[in-house]
Amino acid sequence: MTNADAHAPDLGSQAPWRDRAVARSLDGARSRAEERVQRFLDATVELIRENDGLDFTVQDVVARSNQSLRSFYQFFDGKQHLLLAVYEGSMQAASISLSETLPSESDPMERLRLFVTTLYKWSVADPIEVPPAPHLAVRSMADFLLGLLATDREKARSASAPLFDLLLKLLEEAKESGALTLANPRRSAALILQTTMFNAYSMNVGGDSEAHEASAEEMWAFIVSGVGGRH
Repeated sequence: MTNADAHAPDLGSQAPWRDRAVARSLDGARSRAEERVQRFLDATVELIRENDGLDFTVQDVVARSNQSLRSFYQFFDGKQHLLLAVYEGSMQAASISLSETLPSESDPMERLRLFVTTLYKWSVADPIEVPPAPHLAVRSMADFLLGLLATDREKARSASAPLFDLLLKLLEEAKESGALTLANPRRSAALILQTTMFNAYSMNVGGDSEAHEASAEEMWAFIVSGVGGRH
């Protein structure tokens, strides 16, 4: 090593502007990747709504998104991976939407009632009645979720986490207020989420909004009596 080499600055470890340039390049690539993934997800939600179910192919999604099959497989292993991402997004969107509505209610039991009845009505609604927002396409994914619960419960739990965490928070608040006496809030949250969504999936009440409303209140009455709370 020459004297010049010994005194040369280490441009790799002491170059914050270089690091910023690299980060900017990576951020740009990430942004483009996120945009492409979202186009696949949006196309899938549209197809779910139009077909009232999952009777479509990966090629249909690719064509609807105006992207390539090669691009699809850069991001997804296949249709199940895609549907898992859509379901996860629907749970996140539902959680955000509910979180924005619930603070208007000060009573913890009323917040819990609003969670249950709103989720029920979303789950039972025919997707053709509503805009193709992700959380309003949940009902059509019932078969997918049931299959996922049978084959990979951990993935199902992970994808449902946004709604589960919100419900758990509501139950703990109701318990702290004295409105509920729960031995295991986490277990109660899991039972309430499953009971509400799967009962709604099994209902066939068509597009009658009044029937949806009545069934949602019946579901709430059933749940609140089961957890020992007040109406």
